Amino acid sequence: MIWLIVVAAWLQTIVTSARDAALVSPAAIVEVDTSKLKGEPGMLAWAPDGASLYLQMNEHDRKGVVTATKHFVIALAEKKTAGVDTQPAWVGKYWAWKAAPASPASPAFKIVPTEREEVKHAMSPVSDLAKGGGTGGDGRGIPGTTASEAVAANASAQKLHIWSLKIKDETIGEWINEGVTPGLNFSWAPAPAHLIVYAKRDGGPLFLLDDHGGKQALSGAKAATFPAWSDDGAKIAWLEKKGRKYDVMVAGISAK
Repeated sequence: MIWLIVVAAWLQTIVTSARDAALVSPAAIVEVDTSKLKGEPGMLAWAPDGASLYLQMNEHDRKGVVTATKHFVIALAEKKTAGVDTQPAWVGKYWAWKAAPASPASPAFKIVPTEREEVKHAMSPVSDLAKGGGTGGDGRGIPGTTASEAVAANASAQKLHIWSLKIKDETIGEWINEGVTPGLNFSWAPAPAHLIVYAKRDGGPLFLLDDHGGKQALSGAKAATFPAWSDDGAKIAWLEKKGRKYDVMVAGISAK
């Protein structure tokens, strides 16, 4: 009888839609100093028992290629970080559903990647009209633009190849002139919840989206990245950026 009461109470707190959800008691667990660790975050993952987190830190060269990887396990109760030689075995299984193309609860609730190209100018061509001059030009390129201005504008043009990840017309992240990194800015909720949590690529508030298109900002995160939902669906962890440092944050999540 007691276990039925416990189960009933737990079911009342399960998040079933984005608009019903709220973060509970966000808390900073440890601080990550990138200048001391000499790297940038590459992964944040929950252990199956929920007692610890895995943090991957990567060093990159000027082209963005990873040159060195370091592994850390964060004990939540003790609020301590320890370096380990290799990535724990459970990380691969966790990342497979956390960063998958579709929700673990529903294959139809999925991310749709799109791509496009844009041209960006570091400087805009300035015409004689914009300068207050006449309508004449050199007859080439943009009317009212001199040959030297046109050449300078073309030289400053940069072609951008943009990958966008979308769910139900909601853009959850964009990658410009680089490959997509699944899971960097989003995490699916474990089954049976039909939910995904995400933030902007460069950090921002956490947003929750459900399979009906419901969306809500989650109070408690301001510059979040690498959101990670626990296996039991009860908690969310993320990295809160503050300059060259991050706070590893953990909060409960439940229905309001």
